[in-house]
Amino acid sequence: MKRFLSLLLCLTLIALPLLLRCVPALAEGADIKVQWMPAEVTAFFSSSTFDGWTIGDRASILVENTVGGTFFFAVAQKGGHNVLYGFEQKNGRFDYWLKTDNALAQGEGFFVLSYHSGELYLFDGTKKNIGEGFGIMFTRADNEEQHDNELYFSVNQNGQFHLKVACVDYGWEEVLVTSDSLAYSFEGTYEGTAYGTVETNLRYFSYAAFPKTLKEARNKLTQAPAIPAGELSARKIKFTGGQKFPVYSGPGPEYDQAANGKASVSTNDWIQVFGSENGYILIQYALSASQMRFGYIDQSALPRSASVSPLRFDYTDAEITANTFLTDDPLNSQTRLVTLYSEASVKWLSTMGSWVYVEVSGSGSKPIRGFVPASAIRKAPAYWQDYAVFKNSTYSASATVTVRNGVTAEIAVIVTGPAAWSESGADAVTGYQVYANNVPLFVASASQVGMNSAGHYTYVDGTATLPTGTTVLGLCPVHAQSGMQAGEMITVILTDPVK
Repeated sequence: MKRFLSLLLCLTLIALPLLLRCVPALAEGADIKVQWMPAEVTAFFSSSTFDGWTIGDRASILVENTVGGTFFFAVAQKGGHNVLYGFEQKNGRFDYWLKTDNALAQGEGFFVLSYHSGELYLFDGTKKNIGEGFGIMFTRADNEEQHDNELYFSVNQNGQFHLKVACVDYGWEEVLVTSDSLAYSFEGTYEGTAYGTVETNLRYFSYAAFPKTLKEARNKLTQAPAIPAGELSARKIKFTGGQKFPVYSGPGPEYDQAANGKASVSTNDWIQVFGSENGYILIQYALSASQMRFGYIDQSALPRSASVSPLRFDYTDAEITANTFLTDDPLNSQTRLVTLYSEASVKWLSTMGSWVYVEVSGSGSKPIRGFVPASAIRKAPAYWQDYAVFKNSTYSASATVTVRNGVTAEIAVIVTGPAAWSESGADAVTGYQVYANNVPLFVASASQVGMNSAGHYTYVDGTATLPTGTTVLGLCPVHAQSGMQAGEMITVILTDPVK
């Protein structure tokens, strides 16, 4: 019995491979319904990765011998998820090049891809040359007589496909697309044009984000503004699309980041570049049709072909002269980021029209840069001078106080007295006790004594760092015999309080 079972087992093991050969192999990959596609593309979609996916009988197109090369496109669908794949011919074979679902409407339905040689008839009967490329038509499954959208892309010499015409709202709304505008027509009747930037590159194009109506476009589209005259100037640079970069108010993460630390810029819209500083570039970009923002992104975000000049800032001390605000959007919304109060100290960086670009030190937080109205700020002068005199029946004194950088006082007093002061033992003025807001600082002594045509003169000078908040200097004369004489005080009122 055991021998019989062993023999049966051996026969079964021998027969099993033969039986397996008779079972048809299960097909892997997408259900490809198109009549022809390049062998490399067929092999690509035959991977098990595409199990359950379908490529409809008209959902592919060959775009051949264009200025940008030869390409093949196909739409794969699964459960209402639609993905466009692109392949580029190189050295006689088609290589995988593109995958995007953003460019397509999503949902159940079928796609028709078509080649266009350049000329396209519009709804109003006119003919427009849009260059070689292909169109994508999507027909909804719940309304097979109408198509949801039709998009026409054309290729340039760099092999990039850009949207030229879009038909939306079941095809009745037709949109002509340029680099800075969208022109809308409904059933062949021109509605109007919205000016601004929309991403047209097929690799980064988003059908969901594309404005379907003129009203939506006017609410959404933005244009790079003209920069007012001043020290800041910009140029518009086209960045590689499909990227996002964090934006800081200054050149690096040690500066404040707006939007509760989440401020970022998308490279799918316009970006103006003003210059570089410490490995970061100052930019302006749009948040919406009603708001823009100045800020800094890492310089590595620049396209390889782009270069920018270093920013040249003043970095001088400045003072807020009236209660005002700081904004990172001076040319549009003027959104208030920080309230700045009169007499606040800031760093003056540059100017732009009626605005001054400044840096404000953080009080227990990160520093922040932005713009303040030019009418509410002034540069701290390198120095200023204030004067006062004293005169009685015996002598006269003229005082000059030079305050440098708002802190250091250089005091000079010229005293003219009677000739008798030159005699030994005379009660001449020999110096001045200096007071700051009635607090004694130091004694400035005579550095020169002599005679001139006016009589005896004494030159007294000295330098001192003034306490913060000093508004008045008192100069009390010191006589050789009688000492200090408060009744002969020289009072100097300072132009600005000491910082």
